[in-house]
Amino acid sequence: MNYLDCYIRVSTTIQAEEGNSLAVQERLAKDVAKKLNLKLRLRNEGAKSSTRGYREELEQLKFDIQQGKVKNLWIQDKTRLFRDIEGILFNRDYIEKYKVNFYEGDSAKQVRFDSAQEKFTANILILAGEFENEERARRSARGKLHRLKHDSKSKAVFLGGTALFGYMNVNKQWVINKDEAKWVKFIFKQYENKQNVKAIADELNNENVKPRRAKLWNLGTLQKMLRNKTYTGIHTVHIKKLDKTFTFKIPPIISISEFNRVQKIMDRNTKGGTGNKQHDSLLGGLLVCDCGTYIGSDYRKHKQQGKQLNTKRYYCMNKLYEWRDKKNRGCLNKKTLDMDKTDDAILRIIKKTVSDSSLLKEQFKKDVLSQKASNEKEVAKKRKLLEKKGQRIQKQIETAENNIVTLEVDKGLGKREANLVDKIINKYEHELEAQHSEYKLVEQELDNLDSELVWLDWVSKFHENLNEKTNSYKQKQTYLKGIVEKIIVKPVIGKNRNEQDVQIGHKFDIHYKRKIVNDKIEYNDAKNKRKGYKVKEGKNIYETALLNEVTAKRGRVWQKKR
Repeated sequence: MNYLDCYIRVSTTIQAEEGNSLAVQERLAKDVAKKLNLKLRLRNEGAKSSTRGYREELEQLKFDIQQGKVKNLWIQDKTRLFRDIEGILFNRDYIEKYKVNFYEGDSAKQVRFDSAQEKFTANILILAGEFENEERARRSARGKLHRLKHDSKSKAVFLGGTALFGYMNVNKQWVINKDEAKWVKFIFKQYENKQNVKAIADELNNENVKPRRAKLWNLGTLQKMLRNKTYTGIHTVHIKKLDKTFTFKIPPIISISEFNRVQKIMDRNTKGGTGNKQHDSLLGGLLVCDCGTYIGSDYRKHKQQGKQLNTKRYYCMNKLYEWRDKKNRGCLNKKTLDMDKTDDAILRIIKKTVSDSSLLKEQFKKDVLSQKASNEKEVAKKRKLLEKKGQRIQKQIETAENNIVTLEVDKGLGKREANLVDKIINKYEHELEAQHSEYKLVEQELDNLDSELVWLDWVSKFHENLNEKTNSYKQKQTYLKGIVEKIIVKPVIGKNRNEQDVQIGHKFDIHYKRKIVNDKIEYNDAKNKRKGYKVKEGKNIYETALLNEVTAKRGRVWQKKR
């Protein structure tokens, strides 16, 4: 039995699901096979682009042609196969070379390549399709440019594609989907409350919340959402044909400050913090190597001489990063840290510093706690003003970018002199740079406000006894992250038995959030203490000496000889 191989394809998923293009092509294929008295062998590519990505059915078709399995091929029109120069190569390397009978359209007209004229005509039609495809892309880019230029000042312009989860396309505008937006807020809130991404995904799946494309939520989708600044109300789009990136406002779902807090947690988790690990590390996210790389943690269970052992260590992640980016960070921290011993030593030092601090004992007990409620209200008020300022700067950034677009278009159309336009654009670009810098300052101020709230909360929890409320793991974590900014792990270098310089241990620089190291009380009158005193700030960095007990020991456990 001779077969008629019929290749069918549409360009988009929407066409495949909602339109009837695939169904029409299949029906035509059946009619043509019947007309040619051949048995239909359908090759359904589904929704795939003709210019982007891998087309499995097409590659299989090529292979089968080479194997002599395909003698008759039909397509509805040439664009089903290719829209560019690849069509000419396909005709030469497959249709002509393997003498395949090539049919096109509902009339089943055979396309021949017997003469130079027929080849020329076929190639011209393919190139015309390529030109049409390019022109369509240019029209699309011009249309997007026009909408950005004229509509984005007053509307949240939706430029096509699939709407981000939490939004929907209504009359080609970004509109908040209320049912989805509550889950976006839930995702950010849960992550900020220390719930890992896997637990959030499980909860969404259990609540039957549907993601955009997949059946179930996966970790990658949630991580991308948590990194997507569009949720703060500022959307960025890149138009490839113009190689330009534009920013404009859409309705916000998440506040700038909440987004920034989540980014900090994600950075900490990604660079050696707790992340989605199955073990806890008390100092995870606080320890930073002297080379600038975050310190990771490792927890292994193993057996040695029939005994179950647990090995918990901290280590510099520079080797992992060097393997990825090939950058030599010159790290000298070759030895790992024993996790339990390091946790105990660092916590002991911090408790001692806190208990010795006159600043904490005197000033904050009296002043901060008495003003805690009013301070919290003041912080909330400042945050609201900064959020509005951030949105206003976003609008100014959008306006400047739109003005640059207008000038670029006028220059391209020859409406304005190129040199003059370039000078004006240069001014706008300087303005944009200043606006972006101001926006960064707003973000920093919001971070500072959040830090102030964390500090107030810490003082309220630990003011009665500044170093004893740390019995549980969670209390220890809260205690440390409320008072410590970061801890730099430094290598201590010494001589080995061969007089070579090697690492012999570790020391630490503990960076506190307040200047409590060696602070002190100064009395107004040393002889008469009743005349009052003032608290003099110290430093915010405590430098330890070599801590011998924290460096992990290597070696084997030797059995006694019988």
